[in-house]
Order: sequence, then structure tokens, then C-alpha cells
Amino acid sequence: MNSFLIFARRTDIRMVSLDIPYFADVVLAVNGSMKNTIAIGVDPKEGKVYWSDSTLKKISRANINGSGQEDIISSGLMTTDGLAVDSVGRKIYWTDTGTNRIEVANLNGSMRKVLVWRNLDSPRAIALYHEMGYMYWTDWGEHAKLERAGMDGSDRVVLISNNLGWPNGLAVDKAGSQLLWADAHTERIEASDLNGLNRRTLVSPVQHPYGLTLLGPHIYWTDWQSCSIQRADKTTGTNIITIRANLPGLMDIEAVDRERPLGFNRCGRRNGGCSHLCLPRPNGTSCVCPTGVLLKSDGRLCEEMPETYLLFSNRVSVRRISLDTPDHTDVHVPVPELHNVISLDYDSVEGKLYYTDVSLDVIRRVNLDGSGMETVVSQGLKTTDGLAVDWVARNMYWTDTGRNTIEVSRLDGSARKVLVNNSLDEPRAIAVFPSKGFLFWTDWGHIAKIERAHLDGSDRKVLINTDLGWPNGLTLDYDTRRIFWVDAHLDRIESSDLNGKLRQILVSHVSHPFALTQQDRWIYWTDWQTKSIQRVDKHTGRNKETVLANVEGLMDIIVVSPNRQTGTNHCGVNNGGCTHLCFAKTNSFVCACPDEQDGRPCSTREGLHISYVIGGALTVLAILILIAVYIIYRHKKSKFVDPGVSNLTYSNPSYRTSTQEVKIETAQKPPIYNQLRYKKEGVGESSYTKEKIRIVEGVCLLSGEELYWEDLKQLKVCRGSGLHACMRTDTVSLQASSASLDDTETEQLLQGDQSECSSLNTAMATPQRHSAHPDTGWVPNRKPSTESEV
Repeated sequence: MNSFLIFARRTDIRMVSLDIPYFADVVLAVNGSMKNTIAIGVDPKEGKVYWSDSTLKKISRANINGSGQEDIISSGLMTTDGLAVDSVGRKIYWTDTGTNRIEVANLNGSMRKVLVWRNLDSPRAIALYHEMGYMYWTDWGEHAKLERAGMDGSDRVVLISNNLGWPNGLAVDKAGSQLLWADAHTERIEASDLNGLNRRTLVSPVQHPYGLTLLGPHIYWTDWQSCSIQRADKTTGTNIITIRANLPGLMDIEAVDRERPLGFNRCGRRNGGCSHLCLPRPNGTSCVCPTGVLLKSDGRLCEEMPETYLLFSNRVSVRRISLDTPDHTDVHVPVPELHNVISLDYDSVEGKLYYTDVSLDVIRRVNLDGSGMETVVSQGLKTTDGLAVDWVARNMYWTDTGRNTIEVSRLDGSARKVLVNNSLDEPRAIAVFPSKGFLFWTDWGHIAKIERAHLDGSDRKVLINTDLGWPNGLTLDYDTRRIFWVDAHLDRIESSDLNGKLRQILVSHVSHPFALTQQDRWIYWTDWQTKSIQRVDKHTGRNKETVLANVEGLMDIIVVSPNRQTGTNHCGVNNGGCTHLCFAKTNSFVCACPDEQDGRPCSTREGLHISYVIGGALTVLAILILIAVYIIYRHKKSKFVDPGVSNLTYSNPSYRTSTQEVKIETAQKPPIYNQLRYKKEGVGESSYTKEKIRIVEGVCLLSGEELYWEDLKQLKVCRGSGLHACMRTDTVSLQASSASLDDTETEQLLQGDQSECSSLNTAMATPQRHSAHPDTGWVPNRKPSTESEV
């Protein structure tokens, strides 16, 4: 057949050939069941028919001969009333009255994208005009209207919003540049131009029109009340005839001419330069990313995944809601073999989702693309309501309401250990704070309470046990250091600090909250009664919004964000050096062994964080190095420098400031004899000072009798008392003995130091040289003695 009508009849799809002079319907022999087939579309290029089933909640396709049936969209659908195939651009568009969305995808169902989601009440029929880049749709909600937008969802505009009731069928007459629609409430078929102007009634009355299509000079529609397919002239509305009658359950209809050329594909060349979806619009094309994924700044490439998103379970599925984009559309995570999923958590290190299934009594993990599913715990579980991942220490915690225990294991399920098994009634939610080393959980038993312990179960403490009903969900705000929980009995959301203090009610009069999570300024929670996900401002409890509605069986909800699982603890490096389980505490950590040994030696030591150990070792090493350097320095100094030599710094107008070595050797005498003194100007004869020497041009060692000189080149020695002094120009070397020496000892001492003193003896200053030095303030009492006198 080249020209034919194809229509849906809830439980089957039929065709009527237009190539022959009589009209006979033929059932499409599809290998698959149909429960409630509503919308239908055809791709004449590949010869495939597409349809939606609102009971099975799927969009499927098959060849026109009925073979090759496959489901292309099997999740995220509720009531798909409208469907249109862009055979030129190779896309499929549909409307969903249940979710109030208009979406697009490739013909195989890949790269699904929500185009319109705001201000939709009950979108029904949809029609495309690829050459112009427009899509049109009807909305028969409280305020019925007919709208238009670009095929990428841009440039949305309401064309007609008055005198409409239930605008069902819709068709675009490209040849006549007009829109046609059927209204089941006003019981007429109307037409207008492509801008919604020049509106006119084409056929009236019609009993209850639903589907509408056109081919050549005729329009065709299905009628619920007469259970028939009708035809009329598309220009005048006259010449009405019945194509087929006695067909109850008639729904959508499509007219196909396989010999008509398809037209030019704007995105045909290299997909329009786009990495994902290329969609036409009135003035060109647009690159579009799958739902929840952002387009990069180049306007052509898409990010691989959303950066921040929600993950939630509804028993039989796990879904994702991107928080990067404003549409908040749920996307199914393709996790296989889900029966009754309750609790979720995510490991950002390996990118794996962990979940509990209470029907199978297992804990499993899987990649977010559905691959790599594995069971990590399969024994000894009854009702695992809560699950939490310590992403730093690589441990997994869970509550078991059936066994009234809190257990832990490694993320692969090994090294399993019971942490808490006493004074638990109905443990439910659980959360970890790895950087603080804390574990929190709720118990909605006979005495409801919220408790805290260290990650090894020690230092257990009841934080809150008053004014509680059914504390279900529990989450932590790692930024503000607060606990948030939902109470399904008192119907409210509350918070406190990490010690259970500063308690406050955030939201009152929530229906039946089950789980909650936190991201940025928002608190998100699931509600059993309203069947929705909602959020409020975490600071004020205001700005309440419904994120997602009409979801059955909502259970747990978590947030995945690069800012969520941050920080570290004492087990962050090499598992803290532990062989099995490492549990962080506030300022330390402990190693623990599993309840059942696995054949490996196990350590149970306590220790400091490895960074502390490394830091301490480095500090000790640095101290040892400094000590060694000091010892080497002292050794070299003692080797090359006489330990009795100290430095004497002096300055005068004739010489630059310098440091001279002064060697003073003295026997033990009272301290007064071991002092170097000088006389200041303007003071008495017997007045000496101990102040710091600044300018030294003469030195006198006193021991009973005086020894003095006036010039650095000359040395004047007094007799008696056994004093001996020598001086050089480069080094002042003074030797003194407190014992009295006779003349013989003095002479021997002089001979022993003759080498030093000879330079002084032969370098007696001339009067000119003596006058070259400044006056030092010393006044001799007698003429200096000669060497022979000494």
C-alpha cells in the first residue's frame, strides 16, 4: 500500500487502503499485546508505525507488516495522548497528559529530551512542520488553548485561547498553510492560518471527534460516539462520508502517502555539528542535550552527566532528577531486577549506587548506566530500611528493622560486623559524618529517639527522645553541622545541631514524609500521601515547591553532588593501616575485626592518623638534623679557634669598625680581679665602669698595681704584682696571672713570650705617629718604664 489510513483502536492497530475504490480495514499483526493504544504515527521512509499505550506506559514501534516489534520508550510515561514522527529530521515527539510534558527523542528512543514542561495542563494532540521548524499542540485543560513553538521548544506562543472546549485532533495543512483541529466539546472542526488568525468553522456539528488527519484534498477524523471514521473536504468541509463504521474504541488516526517526497533535513549534514540532538527551529537549528544534561559553552557539545542530581526509589525503579536544569524531569536509572527497593546511597569515589531490596533481602550496588550490578550482602538480612556509605573509609552501614541491629561491612560486603544490637526497637534511617567520625540513626519504636555514636559504635548517646512520633528520614547538612529529620506521625520536618541541641521545627503539616535529603539551600523529601517530591528553604521553611508529582510508592531520596561527599577522616589513607575495618573517631581511629574471621590476620590496634605519624617523624628528623649541624659547627669551631679567645669589637676615627680577638687567661681570683674596666672622661681618678666597651685604644689590667698604655703600638708595663701583657696590632692578647711573680719568673715569662713582645718592642711609636691617634682620655701619672727596667 502506498496511500492508506492507519488508526488505533485501543487493543489493536488497523489500516485502510486508499489505493482501491472500497474501504476495508486490516489488522496490523503485531507480535505483542496492546492494552490501551491511543496515539499513532508513521515513518514512511523506513515503513514503521509508532504507537503509545497508556496502560503499559510505553511507546513502541513495528514494521507496517507487523514484524520487528520493539519498545523504544518504556519509562517515565503516564498518559501519552499525542505522538508525531518527524520523518525528515528522524525524531519522534510526544505529549504526556499525566506528566504534562512535551518530549522528543531519536526514533530509537535514545537521547530523550523534555522540550516543554511549564504551563501545561492537559496537552493532547501534536503536529509538526519540519520545513518551517514549528511544532503545534492542543491543551484541553482548565484553560484550553492551541500553542506553537520551535521544534526545539523555543519561541513558544499561544495561538488560540478562546472559544475552545476539548481540542483533541490537530493537523497541519502545509499545502494550504492552515491549521485544522477537532473540538469534542464544541462539536466542530475548525481551521485557521498558521498564526492562529482567520479562524473559521469547517465542519459542524460533529458528535465527538477525537483523532484528525489529512491527505490530499480531504480530512479524516475518528468519532467516539458514532464509532466511525469520517471524511470531508479540507477546504469547504462538505462531502462528508463514512469510511468505516462499527469500530468501537477508536482513538488516533494517521494518513500516509509513501510516494510523497520527505523534504530537506536541516540537520542532515553531520548532525548539524551537534554531539547529541539537532532540532530545527524557525531560523535554523539548535543543538540540544538529553534531559538534565547541560550544553557546553560552545553551543554544540554536551556534558556527559549532570553534576548535581537527586536519586530516589519507588520500590520498582530508581530515578534521577537533575538539579542542573530547571525542568526537574525524572529519568529512569536502568537498574535491573528491582522488586522492592527501599534505601539508597551513592559512592562518589567509584560512581556506584548502593540499594537495599527487602523482597530479595539483599544489598546491591550498580553503575548508574545499569551495568556492573552485583550483590554485596545476601545473607542474614530481614528488613534493611536504612543504608549509608562512608566514602572515605570505604565502609557501608545499614539498619535492620527485622533483626534490630546496626551493622557495617566493607563496600564489597566483606568484614561484616554488628555494631549495635541492644536497646534498638525499630531502627530506620542512618547517616554518617566521616570527617567528624559520627554515626546517626533514628528509631521509631515504642520510645522514639534519635541517637549518635562514633563510627565504631562506641560512645553511644541519645540525642533526642522527646516530642517524637515516627522519625523516618534523616539527613545531615555538612555545611551548617545540623541534623534534619521527618516525623510521619507528627507530620513535620525538624532540625537540631549535632548534639541534639538548638532544636527547631522547619515545616509543619506535611502529609506523610518518609525520607529526606539536603542540597544547597533546599531540603527535599518524599511524601507517601501526596505521592510527590517536595522541597523548602532549609533556613526558613518557606518557598515550598513540588519538584515531582504523581509518583506511586516513593521511598528513599538522596542527592549526588561534588560538594556533598567531601572531607576526610583518619582512615582515608591506606585504611589507616588496618587489615579489615577502620573506624574514624574525632581525633583518632580504631581498627576492628569482622564477627566472622576470613582467614587473614586481623589487627585491632588504636592509632593516630597516619598524617600525624608522618608529621611527628618529620619533626623528630628535623630536630636531629639541627642537633647534628650544631654539633658539627661546635666541633669545627673548637678545632680552628682557641676556646679561650673571644671577640672584642672596637671603633675609632682612624680605622673601620672591626672585630679583634682578645685572649684573656687568668687564674681563679675573686671576681673583681677578672674584670676589664676603663675610666670614663669627667669622672674621678678612682672611678671605673663595667659598661660595654665601644672604643678601645688602651687596655689596663689591674691587680694591685697599674698596667697602662696610651697607644695601640706601645705597651707600658708597671712593675710588681707579677702582671704580664703583650699586644699586637692585629690581635690583642692579654695574659694575666693573679699570683705575684718575682723578677726571675717575670723575666722567664718575658723570654717565653719574646716572639710576641719583640714586635711591640721594636715598633715603638714616634712622636708623629703617637700624635696621629686621637686622645683617649687616659693621663699617665709617670713616665713609661723601659724594657730593661721591666
